[in-house]
Amino acid sequence: MTGMVLAELTKLRRSALWIVAAVLPLLTVITGTVNYSANQGALSAGWTSYWSQVTIFYGMLFMSTAIAVLASAAWRMEHRGHNWNLLMAVPARARSVVGAKIAALALVVAVMQLVLLLMVVLTGKLVLGLDGFLPWNGVAAALLGIVAALPVVALQSVLSMLIRSFAAPVVLGLLGCVAGVGILYAGIGGAVPYLVPQALVIRSLSLGGTAVSDAGVLDLSTAAPVAVASAALTLLLWALGSAVLSRRDVR
Repeated sequence: MTGMVLAELTKLRRSALWIVAAVLPLLTVITGTVNYSANQGALSAGWTSYWSQVTIFYGMLFMSTAIAVLASAAWRMEHRGHNWNLLMAVPARARSVVGAKIAALALVVAVMQLVLLLMVVLTGKLVLGLDGFLPWNGVAAALLGIVAALPVVALQSVLSMLIRSFAAPVVLGLLGCVAGVGILYAGIGGAVPYLVPQALVIRSLSLGGTAVSDAGVLDLSTAAPVAVASAALTLLLWALGSAVLSRRDVR
């Protein structure tokens, strides 16, 4: 399994995926910085307010959409030419093939989150001149966001595996973002927010922030359900993708 993950990362080494992982956080930080600078009279919580302005649209749209693009790009090479036939001839179980894709994409997402954190800190200190440092809950929310993004990675990987079109899985991912935002603003509680992968991303990145009034604090009682739901959904989608791939044939 580790060897297959390394093989997937080797495939992605010279792809444009890493550009997405760097450019998207940059655009997010620019947007958040502009919003924070224009509303400093109403935003008085310093780093917490700035972090909230950066992550509000990132959690609702940018992060999940980026994952959809990354997954489509990662599977696109398998859909080209005879690569699918080569994939089906690999002497490995379907769950290893699907799992390697998910793991490789998850590592790219982790890099994207780390780039976001670095840019937030540098911009907050050097551009906005904020005192102190980004609070621990901001760092924790970013790391929790990696965990919460795993079901989105798994879902978009399965969609991109099944659909040869590059754009169609991305569009479906956007619809998932719309559903996640709708759940957030409708105040739907219970298990529903934990069953929609994009809603998990929104919830995790909003915890402890000020942009969403009912986001809640970030502590073990709020982080644990996100982590558990993420693990369960990821395993379920991994199993689903593996079952489907094991029944696919050469083409």
